[in-house]
Amino acid sequence: MSKRIVNKTLSAAIIAALYASASYAQQPATNSTTELDSVVVTGSYIKGTPEDSALPVDVVTAEDLAEQGAPSMVQMVKTITASQASIGESNRYNGAAGTASINLRGFGAARTLTLFNGHRLADSPIAAFQGGGANLNFIPQAAIGRVEILKDGAAATYGSDAIGGVVNFITRTDLDGLEVSGEYSDIAGSDGDYQADLVWGSKLDGGNILVAFGYRHRSSLDVRRRSWAIQPFENAAYGGWTGAGNPGNYVVNNTSSTATNVFRDNGCAELGGVVTGTGAASVCRFQFSNFNDLVNDEDHYQFHAEVNSTLGDSVKSHTEFTWGRDWVPNQRVSPANLTAQFPTPQTLGGTSGSLQAAPGINNSVRYNVPSYNPGFQDLITTCPTATPFFYGAFNCATLTAAGAAGGTGVDISPTVWRAIAHAGHPTNADKADHESIENKAFRISTGLKGDLLSAEWDVTATYMSAKGISSRNDLLVNRIQNGLNGYLSDPTSADACTSADIASLIGLGAARTAANHAALGCHFFNPFTNSVAVSAVNGAANPFYRGNVNPLVNNNPNVIETLYGNYTNTNTNELFVLDGVLSGSTGFELPGGEIGWALGTQYRYTRDKNEYGDLFNNRFTPCVDSIDDGTPVCGTPNGPLIFYGSNNNNDTTRGVYAGFGELSLPLFDSLNVSLAARYEKYPGKIGSTFDPKILVRYQVLDWLAFRGSAGTTFRAPVANTVTPGCNTGVANINGSYRAVETCGNEDLKPETAEAFNFGILFSPGNFTATFDYFRFKFEDELTAESASRMFATLFPTGGGATGRCFVPGGDTTYQPLEARFTFQGPCNSGNISRIRTFTVNGPGTDTSGIDARLEYNFPQLVGGSLTIGAEATYLIEFKRGAFALKDAAGVTFSDPEDRAGRHDLTSQFFSYPKIKGNLFFSYRINDLTFRLQSRYSEGTQAAFGAGDNGEIGDYYQHDVIARWNGPMDLTIGASVQNILDTDPPDAASMYNYDYTSGNPLGRVYELSFRKKF
Repeated sequence: MSKRIVNKTLSAAIIAALYASASYAQQPATNSTTELDSVVVTGSYIKGTPEDSALPVDVVTAEDLAEQGAPSMVQMVKTITASQASIGESNRYNGAAGTASINLRGFGAARTLTLFNGHRLADSPIAAFQGGGANLNFIPQAAIGRVEILKDGAAATYGSDAIGGVVNFITRTDLDGLEVSGEYSDIAGSDGDYQADLVWGSKLDGGNILVAFGYRHRSSLDVRRRSWAIQPFENAAYGGWTGAGNPGNYVVNNTSSTATNVFRDNGCAELGGVVTGTGAASVCRFQFSNFNDLVNDEDHYQFHAEVNSTLGDSVKSHTEFTWGRDWVPNQRVSPANLTAQFPTPQTLGGTSGSLQAAPGINNSVRYNVPSYNPGFQDLITTCPTATPFFYGAFNCATLTAAGAAGGTGVDISPTVWRAIAHAGHPTNADKADHESIENKAFRISTGLKGDLLSAEWDVTATYMSAKGISSRNDLLVNRIQNGLNGYLSDPTSADACTSADIASLIGLGAARTAANHAALGCHFFNPFTNSVAVSAVNGAANPFYRGNVNPLVNNNPNVIETLYGNYTNTNTNELFVLDGVLSGSTGFELPGGEIGWALGTQYRYTRDKNEYGDLFNNRFTPCVDSIDDGTPVCGTPNGPLIFYGSNNNNDTTRGVYAGFGELSLPLFDSLNVSLAARYEKYPGKIGSTFDPKILVRYQVLDWLAFRGSAGTTFRAPVANTVTPGCNTGVANINGSYRAVETCGNEDLKPETAEAFNFGILFSPGNFTATFDYFRFKFEDELTAESASRMFATLFPTGGGATGRCFVPGGDTTYQPLEARFTFQGPCNSGNISRIRTFTVNGPGTDTSGIDARLEYNFPQLVGGSLTIGAEATYLIEFKRGAFALKDAAGVTFSDPEDRAGRHDLTSQFFSYPKIKGNLFFSYRINDLTFRLQSRYSEGTQAAFGAGDNGEIGDYYQHDVIARWNGPMDLTIGASVQNILDTDPPDAASMYNYDYTSGNPLGRVYELSFRKKF
């Protein structure tokens, strides 16, 4: 029987169970969740139990997680059906390497509030590019006793950020002794993942001590170890292919790119590229993802210690300290980025640019290959035997004239070229460039609580610092042009190319030759493929290589290494929260019991501090030539880097004051109504917010209950988004990555949402089921303008077009949009080097859906017990309004759309399956437990205007897990994840799969143990 048939057969049970209930839900909780004592349940400050709550709270205990195979945070998040578009594995292109996030309802990770023992975590600074949110890898997994997941807006209780819901990680209090555990996962094509944990606990009179150490290693998984991740251009909807490669396109000096003067260098197909287009519009496509990993090499360290004790007769104290480090030492990336910045001409005082007298954007000119560059001279000598691809009137005679003594040389295409592509990084064995990412965080929380008359008081202070340190490389504009001119030094040689040497060479004028440079120790950068002996992409010998007969064309690896600039950026988020809560009973009786209440106040202080390395700091290095002369000669301080741009150090702080209250009104034994409200005061233009909420639970019968809630919720803009300044990132624009600036906006106001939930709870006998209908209605969504949608609006026919560019006497409607684009040359889709966007209050969004969970327990079955469960989320709609350009309401760049069942993975990083579901069978006999679990995610269509036509198929994953509780408190576990070794469905993304829900690992074998002493 084929794997596909087996897959469909196993999955049929899921489909039947889920459609029978018309919905799905999230991680199943076993009966252990009903044994919790009366505690403060997530979403309220009044004590209760999850099963009595009017809130849609799911509780997953440590035992539940162990039965599910002890999933990592990344794995756990992906199995929560209410979670959409959460990224944990392939996060290279969202700037969040080493982190994991949770994104309830698909609103973005920043709209899910993450708590640890009921108190906030600081946002991860390294994940800011994907919208923020806490880093779940900070959570000490071995110390967790249970996880409470509130799938409802909770601003009335917790304030800003709790829009999509709340996830509360709560530590253990039951451990009395030492516990050691470990696991190893065998992954094809990888060295495997492994984890070790050490936890010690001691129960005290009225308290406990808990200390936990954790270490987890993820081994890298090269993208080339999965055939579906690297696809030929004709097979891939996107697949990491870009039009900016090398071989690249060249033009006659100081002229426009027309069909009469363009040529493309040799060897595209031979080196592993693909030529697309015709004539002057043809390009050599380069698959940069060859140099990436599907999974990074990662190390995660965690430490947690807490003490709970009783002081005197009634006061209890709680103190905890948590530390974490995520270390990605060697993130593999493309050997070079494409071109977004250019040299400053000597006519304006630049030191690297040519003598071209017609500066363009930001006082710049194109890169120029001078006539005496040895690579260019050799290209001329081989013409026509190894003829470049000429277009129009460009021919060998034109090439020879450009390379004659005193000739103008040739310019490099501003967009259809990158300095290093198929040649690979010059000094790294794997030919990729390398970056390192480090996340370090620590948190301390301490509090006291006690009794005051008939009330209980609780005061807690929490401080957390989260720091992201990224060390990156980018090519230097100045160095590239100096290399083309032959002015570079070999750092391993004592014979340096000095300013006096350069002056001497310039003095030779048209008489200079490559030999003159060599005599003075001055080296060239040869951009042509006659310098490439072997392709770093396909390993093939280059038939156009000339270094064996003309050594002058060869690039010295040590010299080429000097083209790179290294810089380290450090981003820090700090959070201090002081909470005070009073709660208790009023003494007033209603038919259903006493009225409960809670009152509280909170002060919340945040600090966002960004410190940039010299090459990325435009106050220290404002212009491309500042690395040499320190003189700011440029229109805009974009720094010296070819692609990433720059920023300047900033340090923003904010203090927020809040007051809140709750009432629990047991109107009857069967009917309870709760009221909650919160007021928050922000500095500056943000102002204040007030959010009320009502919750109702009606117990109709012993086995039937209804619950519902309605209220408002909000999210305030992050402090650094309301300050001037721009951050530079990247986005896929029509098949090529381009620099995108996201700038602050001092006019931002909080986004708001109306949240509604209605649920039905069944519990007849051994069967339990819950069904919840949810609806959220957003206004003034805090979001960034979409660069890809802006491109699609200005250039509706795609690449190589002038689109709606303004022409004298023409329509002026789209001029404000055109002004957001930086072009190297005239307004044309092929000349884009940078796009500027703003954080704005965007369109309204309406979303609704159904969560469901069903579970049946057979307590006596063939000597054991069997539990069957299914859960799912059905997304009915995710309607988003039209999006207009900031300060230009008449320019709509994104039409109304319904994201339910759609995706846009190349620029928006979202995927919204309509149906996500899980099914499990758990059989327990004596000390053995067997579990079969399946995960399903319905396929999606391409989003409107996304530019990645096609659909993603349904995704299935089946796991089998076995656990044995042996003698001497020893537990052994074994599992096979993705037992059918199912590949993720094809998708238009960097790696050809949906990294927000799919699994790139294939079949995984896992062994684990846990020993208590």
